[in-house]
Amino acid sequence: MWQKLTQNRTSKLLERAMDASMIRKQLINQNIANVNTPFYKRLDIDFADALNDRINEDELEMVRTHPMHFSNSRPGLGPIKINRETKTLSRYDTNNIDVEFEMAQDAQNTLFFQSITQTWKKRMDGLKKAIEGR
Repeated sequence: MWQKLTQNRTSKLLERAMDASMIRKQLINQNIANVNTPFYKRLDIDFADALNDRINEDELEMVRTHPMHFSNSRPGLGPIKINRETKTLSRYDTNNIDVEFEMAQDAQNTLFFQSITQTWKKRMDGLKKAIEGR
């Protein structure tokens, strides 16, 4: 019964959003770590694509362009396409990482993750109250 209460469409969407946010955090950290790597191109994901296109599908895999790239260990996450930014240049060696921009993206991603986890917690608290009969 608990699975029926927690495995509905909204819960799955919240889980996917949290997973996508965690993957984005890893990509932002990877971008910052490679700020001095020549020819490195910024990596990111598009949340709208990651969530909207896959909201109704059950079994999906993340697109991987290299065996060492991230994989989704949780079934149902949906493929999260990792985009390599190639249009912007910030240095002579074609590295396009701007640390200030990455830090701003990290802050935005952190706020997004916190709002999703708060929403998840409120849903679980509501279920707990219903079960306890309050």
